[in-house]
Amino acid sequence: MRKGKTYIQSALAVTCAALFVAACGGGGDSAATGTLRTAMTDAPSCGYDNVFVTVDRIRVNSSATASPDGGGWSEIVLDQPRQIDLLDLQNGVIEELGEITLPVGRIQQVRFVLVDNATADPADIDFDPDADPTRAPNHVVFSAGGFEDLKTPSGQQSGVKINVGIDVAEGQVADLLIDFDACKSVVEAGNSGNYLLKPVLTAIPRLSSGVRGSVADALVPEGVSISLQQNGEVVRATAPIESTDLAANGRFVLSQVPPGTYDLVFTASGFITKVVTDVVVPEGQLVNLDFDSVTAGDQNEIALLPATVEGDAVGTVTNTDDVKPATFVEITQTLTEGATVLINSAQLSFETFDSGGVMTGMGDTAGYSFTLPVDAPQVAPYTATGVFNFSADSGVEGEYTVMAIAEPVDLTPVVQMAAANFNPGFVGTTDSPREVITNNFDFSSAPAP
Repeated sequence: MRKGKTYIQSALAVTCAALFVAACGGGGDSAATGTLRTAMTDAPSCGYDNVFVTVDRIRVNSSATASPDGGGWSEIVLDQPRQIDLLDLQNGVIEELGEITLPVGRIQQVRFVLVDNATADPADIDFDPDADPTRAPNHVVFSAGGFEDLKTPSGQQSGVKINVGIDVAEGQVADLLIDFDACKSVVEAGNSGNYLLKPVLTAIPRLSSGVRGSVADALVPEGVSISLQQNGEVVRATAPIESTDLAANGRFVLSQVPPGTYDLVFTASGFITKVVTDVVVPEGQLVNLDFDSVTAGDQNEIALLPATVEGDAVGTVTNTDDVKPATFVEITQTLTEGATVLINSAQLSFETFDSGGVMTGMGDTAGYSFTLPVDAPQVAPYTATGVFNFSADSGVEGEYTVMAIAEPVDLTPVVQMAAANFNPGFVGTTDSPREVITNNFDFSSAPAP
């Protein structure tokens, strides 16, 4: 088996074989060299059993503004394009791929290149041992059964851009961890039946600090998401381990977390949100929230309650410009004590397809739909003992904010917001079992990528 994995955090470590990048100097003696080691991490599964992507190469440049076809690039090419299941890379798993020797200086741009399903030669690919090699190199397997190829828009053939600022020092190893968010990166193109791979990548430091704990065994198949957040921004996220080993089942690890204070958020479709506020993560420490994870009915395990009332937040995002930036919709909730937490999010698709599944162009409108618990979130302050006294935050029962976000490359995101406040006493009918709140947004003439 080629998968050499260590439990640190959901991460794919990309190290690249001894290349010298003359264009990456930015100070110091050009003869002096150091090592750049990169890694990749993933978030929860979002209803998929597998999300297979096939990595072809990583490109690096000392210029943040270098064009894909410009100078100064060096390519870190794998011996073979390697297929990886992103959902293997959770709860502390790292898969090493190599390392690269560089002149001392600063790396400011990385481009992450995946193979194209249409042009890749299967004979060249190092397939994941758990994948069906007769399927496309990039594809998703649904938890409910079936699979779909992941189409890669043509603009990504030069690689997905990641702005970084990493100094390579003489004789030292500089670490780069790339967060590859599987949930946001797999995008359903409306009602076309087509799925796109639109990678959402960010660069984060490689650290040993974080949080570990466990959720009740019954929650494991329910698609629970666990995240550490600050002001509604997800810093790290994962899903609980599913295992026949009862000691491991339900456990989770959120590592690669910078020291600081966070809100720990637990969500799952059909369940009431739970939040542990003000979780303190010291430098270099993996905080253990569940001191006795193997005891049946352990009070330190997190158990979510089924929602008694749900509502639907739906709507559209319009952009009539020819070129459209990456566009997301996020659902947040602001607790009575002031913290804002992210409940759900999705990337939208404006792409259009013909009856044969061939991409034909871009439409002007994309839809979104989220089903949310109307019940008040359960909130508890963090305690060092790991025993949390949850209570319903009734002051924010059913109250959400919908944010539409257009993210042009290298420009400030454009954000539009609207309220989605549900009636906790809503009584539905057979035809309309849930209250529906509609908010439509328009980003026409917003900055293009």
